[in-house]
Amino acid sequence: MTRDRIKKILEKDITQHAIVGLIILNSVLIGLETSPSYMKSYGYYIDQIDHVILIIFVLEILLKLYAYRLEFFKDSWNIFDSLIVLISITPSLGASFSVLRALRILRTLRLLKNIPKLKIIIESLLHSIPSIGWIGVLLIIVFYIFAVIGNNLFGTAYPEYFGSLMGSLFTLFQIMTLESWASGIARPIITSSPFTAIYFVVFILIATYTTLNVFIAIVVNTMNELHQKSLVKEEENIKKFVHIEQEFVLDRMDNMHKEIKEMKEMLIVQNKGRK
Repeated sequence: MTRDRIKKILEKDITQHAIVGLIILNSVLIGLETSPSYMKSYGYYIDQIDHVILIIFVLEILLKLYAYRLEFFKDSWNIFDSLIVLISITPSLGASFSVLRALRILRTLRLLKNIPKLKIIIESLLHSIPSIGWIGVLLIIVFYIFAVIGNNLFGTAYPEYFGSLMGSLFTLFQIMTLESWASGIARPIITSSPFTAIYFVVFILIATYTTLNVFIAIVVNTMNELHQKSLVKEEENIKKFVHIEQEFVLDRMDNMHKEIKEMKEMLIVQNKGRK
């Protein structure tokens, strides 16, 4: 079978859907292995199906390597797929370590590539990392400022929460997650000094809601940019296709014109011969 034929088979929707189905089935089977009752009744069949699915995954990677050659490594998602399959092979080679066996669940991550919507989200998050990094810098500055203020305001009265810089930072992190911040931290302090409510409200507005909204805005904006790039790329591909087809049609028309001209010349010669 030729490489082009293998490429077409691998890129068909039915092939991609089959791989997604196998990934989901494999994930469900690995989950069933955590149940002693299921393993007691169906353990043999679950293991056999798991081995068959793993063989199919390995064959898929090998066929891609054969079909695409060096182009295979130019796609980071192909490398990601290969690493996941390679890791999942380890326990199947006879390793009995529970940690290695648990790594088989990483095969589920292949869904990130095979489902387009998930792939777009992951690519958007990866492209957003530089901007998200600056949000992290902003959070560090906000945390540091409020930790120092909290230590000065509440360090003496509430040393368990604001007695040190590190303790203050941890307390602020708990407040940012909104985990028992009101009943456990804020209300006891506000009871002794009502004006301290401003400190907590301002911090939550900045650290939780504002930062979260900025984070979402960056990811959504990145998704839109990637979508626009894909549209531009698709438009360029369409233009190339139209240009190629146009050249083909013009070439055919030119050939037809030459053939008609030749036929006319032959008819003229025949008519002259008859006269």
